[in-house]
Amino acid sequence: MNDPDGEHLMDRTLRWMGENLSGAYDAKYPSGHPKSGEHCTNSGTAVLVFCYINVLGKILLKGGPPSGNGVPRDKQRFTEFIVRCVPDLIDESSSHGFPQRGFTTTTGQDWLYKVYRCGFVHQFYPNETDGWSRFPDSKKYWETVEPTRVVLNIDHLKRGFDCAIERFRTIAEQEPDLRENFKEYILKP
Repeated sequence: MNDPDGEHLMDRTLRWMGENLSGAYDAKYPSGHPKSGEHCTNSGTAVLVFCYINVLGKILLKGGPPSGNGVPRDKQRFTEFIVRCVPDLIDESSSHGFPQRGFTTTTGQDWLYKVYRCGFVHQFYPNETDGWSRFPDSKKYWETVEPTRVVLNIDHLKRGFDCAIERFRTIAEQEPDLRENFKEYILKP
């Protein structure tokens, strides 16, 4: 399924995702603002990553998963993408201690989903003790800034997602139906 320029729909969509994410990530406050020249869309960057994780996870699950198993479909899609395309997040998170926040599992992918993805989507802000910031020199997703405060590193989240897009592309090459049914899997109810 190619567009008039010959670019396949999947390739074009992945390119757009990368371009949109870079636009949000690189955005700065305008002149005249008290923070002129500083990055201004940390939350926008994260929201785009979370949206893209969900839709690419849906494609990995071929338009699924089926509903009715007691786990929210969005969480299953999110987890599928993280497990298959962001293994470094899982590796780093396995040795990171996460404070309890009212849910039983404290893995990195659960924290990313529950505290950050759901926090952004349903509450706008995760909570009073967690947050996000930029740590451009850090190669970690998580920064502990106080004993019970874990902060999501927007810089590494962006870098990690850029790599995850390439892992997704590799998976689609190994499972050609993902590429050929890309649009159908996205649109599947």
